[in-house]
Parts: sequence; C-alpha cells; structure tokens
Amino acid sequence: MLRILTWSRSSLRSRSQLSPSSSFSILSSSYSTLNQGSEDNQSTAGSVFSRDPSDPPRLFVVQPRLRPATFLQAKLNEALCLANSLEEQRDGYFHSDFFDKELPPHVVVQNPSLKSSKIRADTYFGPGTVENIKCHLNALESKDGVDAVFVNIILSGVQQRNLERILGKPVLDRVGLIIEIFNAHAHTKEAKLQAELAALMYKKSRLVRVRGLDGRNTFGASGEVEVVSARGRGSGGRGFISGAGETELQLQRRRILERRNHLLSQIEEVRRTRAVQRAARKKRGGLDGRGLATVAVVGYTNAGKSTLISALSDSNLYSDARLFATLDARLKSVVLPSGRKVLLSDTVGFISDLPVQLVEAFHSTLEEVLEANLLVHVIDCTAPNHDEHRSTVLQVLQQIGVSEEKLQNMIEVWNKLQKMVRLKILQEKIVMWHLSY
Repeated sequence: MLRILTWSRSSLRSRSQLSPSSSFSILSSSYSTLNQGSEDNQSTAGSVFSRDPSDPPRLFVVQPRLRPATFLQAKLNEALCLANSLEEQRDGYFHSDFFDKELPPHVVVQNPSLKSSKIRADTYFGPGTVENIKCHLNALESKDGVDAVFVNIILSGVQQRNLERILGKPVLDRVGLIIEIFNAHAHTKEAKLQAELAALMYKKSRLVRVRGLDGRNTFGASGEVEVVSARGRGSGGRGFISGAGETELQLQRRRILERRNHLLSQIEEVRRTRAVQRAARKKRGGLDGRGLATVAVVGYTNAGKSTLISALSDSNLYSDARLFATLDARLKSVVLPSGRKVLLSDTVGFISDLPVQLVEAFHSTLEEVLEANLLVHVIDCTAPNHDEHRSTVLQVLQQIGVSEEKLQNMIEVWNKLQKMVRLKILQEKIVMWHLSY
C-alpha cells in the first residue's frame, strides 16, 4: 500500500489575472513553463501557486466515500500522495524527502453517486456535505491554514466555480491536480511543452472572470464569478456599419488556439527527432543486421518501473516515491545472458482517470511504447486494488493504439516480490522472446 504522507507549509497564491485592457491573459497552469514578456507568450499571466520549490502549496483533501472499505483506503492513499506530489523539481531532482512529509489534512465525505439522490449539477455534493467540508476548512484556517482544496473526483467547470465561491478557496479536481503535477515535474524541454499543451487544453473550457470586491477583474476566492463572454471588444468598420467585435471569450480562445498551434509545431519537431533516433537504432544498433530491440517498461505510477530498470541495467536512474516523478522516456542498454543487447525504455506512469488532455499531449513520448518490440508491465502486488491498476494500464495502452498482438505478448512483472527471483525470471523471459524475435 502507498505510504501516506503530508505537506510542508505554504501560503496561498493569487490567480492569474484577466486584464480588462486589450492585453488578455491565458489561464495558464500553476506551474506553467510560459515566461512573462516573451514574444510567444505576451498573453500569459502569473501562476496560481508559488513556484518556490521549498514552499509547495498546502492542500486539503476531500475524498468521497467508496465501497468496500479497502477500495476507499486505497483511493484515499492515492489522493494523499497526489496532494503531496505537487512540488516543483530543481535541476531534475526533488530536494526534500517524500517520506518526511506529514499527512495532508483530509476528510471523507458522502458520495452522491452511491446514494439514491442524484449528483447535483451545481456543486456535485449536497448542501450538507458542502457545509461539512466548509466546517473542516474553517477549523484548519484557525490553525495552519490551507491554500487550496483538492476534491478527488472529476468536476465540471460550473461545479468547480461554485465550490470555490462557497468554500472561499481555489478548488482542484482530480484532472486539474494531475495536470498541475505534470507541469510541476516537467524538467526537459519536451516534457514542458507537452505539459503546457495539456494545461491549455484543460483550461480552455474553464475560462472565467472574477469581479473582486474592489470592482476590478481578477482571479481569487471572493467576488462575483462570471463567464468570460460578457463584453464585445473593439468594433470594426466605421459609423453605423461597424461590427460588435470580439468578445473576451472569443479573444481568449483565439489566443489559446494560437499558443496551442505553436506548441504543436515544436512538439512535432521533437517527434521527428525521436523518429530519426529510432531509425538509427534499428539500422545500426543490433548484431547480424537485426537491429537493436527495445523493451518498454510500462505500469501504474509509482509501481517501481525506474527502480526495476536500474537493477536490470546496473545503473542509477533517478526514482522517487512521488507520483509521476518520471515524465520523459529514458533508455538504458542491457546485455542479456545470451549476449544480445536490448534497450529498456522507462516511460511515464499511468493512473486511473488519466486526463485525456495528457494522453493526447504526451503522445510523442508514448510513441516509444508504440514502437517498442516488447512491453513489460510492472504491477505493485502490495496495492489492494492492483486489479484496477492492471485494467487502467491496459485501457491506456489500447487508447494510444498499442496492437492486440503486443498486449498478448506483454510480460507482467509483480513488483515487491523477492528481488533476485524477479530479475532472474524477467531476464529468462526476455531471452526467450529475443530468440524468437
């Protein structure tokens, strides 16, 4: 079972601002890699959370009740680990020990999807549950304070805004927090491009304007929330033939689309580079003109993929207990007992309810899985819901287009068994497969 841990203190950060002037700001991710003042990003605002790695945001976790109790505990553990994983890397590393963090404040509440009453379209939860959450939040505010609320479900834009208005805090749903984590953990150029693209795709449908108490448009917890479409911008033409011009919503969407197209063009260059590298490996890498085979190691996040590759390749790949510590495909060569060499590819981990925006944005990285000759699926056998982990990984692999033949030939590795036995069995299976390759 995942070890549960917590948060160091942080202070709340202000939302990105939508200026009423002609320079509008895109709702970027909290850890967005966009740079203020750059030519490609003149429309980008500041982030929701502080970028100080030593001061990560403090989240209050809200977990809807699930059945059975073991499944609820597994989901709560995962939610707490997600909350603790929102921390930015420095030079590709985390400088704090994940297991030194305290348990995040959390509460288990009633789940309307398990009761006869329907899910509310405005707040998801019923009024009693929302009031219960607010009471816990007020109690925390009197102590150490909380920066944001993480609700471990998928919320609509309306539900998220209404909960923010009632609770007086920024609210992150499961999809939003995972995207925030990807932006925070992105270290290489490729990962930053893909994480930013996913954030833009997610924020596009959640453009809102908050009119603060001082009357100015800003982003925050207090004030009147409005959908950004109220006013038309500068009209065209002259006199009575002039048009209404763009609304704020249209202008925001256009600028997001322009930024998205720019990111896609840069990601396409990365894909071409990867394709050239794979072609060179196939042409010159192997013996007897057979090319160099690639084995992609896939699995649920934090299942132990990087640790397994480090053990097989006798290397020291960076691994961490945080979820989604690895966002880039990393290759390590391994010489099998038969004398043949193969490449082991470490890939980004999967998770249940993985945002479709991330699957689409990280398609260039996931191409390493598609192009691999063999898949190795690592499963944490100590997880109480490992069957769900297995089905989640298979679902994502099918979603990105892995062939049925590769899925049938995929080797399944149960992690956290006796280490030497696991390595020996895996090596023997790879040898048997390579002989028939």
